[in-house]
Amino acid sequence: MKVAELQFQLHHTHHHQHQQQKQNKQNETAQMCRKIQLSVADQLSPPIRSDSADDCDMADEGEEFFVPPLNFAVVDNGIFRSGFPEPANFPFLQTLGLRSIIYLCPEPYPEANMEFLRSNGIKLYQFGIEGRKEPFVNIPEDTIREALKVVLDVKNHPVLIHCKRGKHRTGCLVGCLRKLQKWCLSSVFDEYQRFAAAKARVSDQRFIELFDISGLKHLPMSFSCSKR
Repeated sequence: MKVAELQFQLHHTHHHQHQQQKQNKQNETAQMCRKIQLSVADQLSPPIRSDSADDCDMADEGEEFFVPPLNFAVVDNGIFRSGFPEPANFPFLQTLGLRSIIYLCPEPYPEANMEFLRSNGIKLYQFGIEGRKEPFVNIPEDTIREALKVVLDVKNHPVLIHCKRGKHRTGCLVGCLRKLQKWCLSSVFDEYQRFAAAKARVSDQRFIELFDISGLKHLPMSFSCSKR
């Protein structure tokens, strides 16, 4: 083989190896970025829409599959929100180590849910707010204020706030909490609308805007996910 041909072949081999190493490096970087994105997404916790039993059918046989409730998300350390938990969601809720649940509907809690609370030592706080469609006559300010006191008490953490769909009543309570956390109104409304989507209510947002937090400012605002 001529020297020129040998040099060309060596150069070509070296170039191919360099390209392969570059591609491998890019793949590793992409995978790392993907992991970081997933980690950040977990922390931000956007609303999770779950079909419960349908999702369970997707799990492999013998594999434990955790299904979060409809519209589940993290509000703050030790504070979660969601729609009404179904039995299929109970294994997932166990992973949160809940101490309490704030239920914002007037209807009695189902016996299956009560049994889950009893077996896991979870305390139920029920604040019955009627679920009305527009026009929303009156949101009971005193009820929201009492519910906020439960949310702010770290002895109740970890706590799950829920109504039926995790949109309006839960959105109002969380929105008032955000005012206590000194969020600007545009950010409070963005969060409310992210969960309520097409069913966002102007009256809910008006209630949040006018809600008086002055009587709650003396309560501690340091949240932490307490261990049981």
